[in-house]
Amino acid sequence: MTDNPIMLELSGVTKQFGGLTAIGDVSFSTRKGEIFGIIGPNGAGKSTLFNLITGTYPASKGDITYKGENITKLGPEGVAAKGIVRTFQSATVFGNKSLQENIRLGYLFGQLSVPRRFADRSLLSSARATAETVTDDVLAFCGLADDRERIAGELAYGVQKTLGVAMAIAAGPTQMLMDEPAAGLNPVETQEMGELIRRIRAERGIDVVLVEHDVGMVTRICDRILVLDRGQVLAIDVPEAIQKHPDVIEAYLGADIDLHQV
Repeated sequence: MTDNPIMLELSGVTKQFGGLTAIGDVSFSTRKGEIFGIIGPNGAGKSTLFNLITGTYPASKGDITYKGENITKLGPEGVAAKGIVRTFQSATVFGNKSLQENIRLGYLFGQLSVPRRFADRSLLSSARATAETVTDDVLAFCGLADDRERIAGELAYGVQKTLGVAMAIAAGPTQMLMDEPAAGLNPVETQEMGELIRRIRAERGIDVVLVEHDVGMVTRICDRILVLDRGQVLAIDVPEAIQKHPDVIEAYLGADIDLHQV
């Protein structure tokens, strides 16, 4: 994996809110084919970091590049157009629409910018036709095909979380930022989510960066892990090294983790 090309790279990224430095001089890179985890205590700056990458917040200093192109000042729509899609901690779905309608909308939003969506009716018609094929494919991939006609808001929370991931897949990303995909899930659902993330990388070729509080899940599925503490990088390494890192144990984990028990 170390020979794979760099995809996402942050260089000296800092975010200040008034006199508060939420992110301070953060630098790291991810490589093609990697599942990259970000952990840290509450208030470490994990969500702020995601907001910087996606263009929701402008960086105070530093640069963010994707596939060698500077995306620091593109804003959310421009970043999404480069192939970076984000999922959220809560189940962000259209609760009054069916599962297939949710995924179809995910595809359309990924393909069409707002101006083009209304200005070019022929483009919209073509995209809708392709959306049907994509919807069937993504439903099957995520194990949701049997529920395709059901209303999203009537389904269990775990299914809604999976649907949110399915919508992101349908948008056609090359890089997926996943914000606490296991939040609110029971142990069985967490295991299934971890397996889905592995398959997203292996079968879809989508690189994954995930923020997650479930350290067991992160150590199981991630190739490397970044630990944030008070807005700064405390460590970046493979899971086996991170779970033994003395500074990480002191700042976040509280005790060594037996990888065979998580």
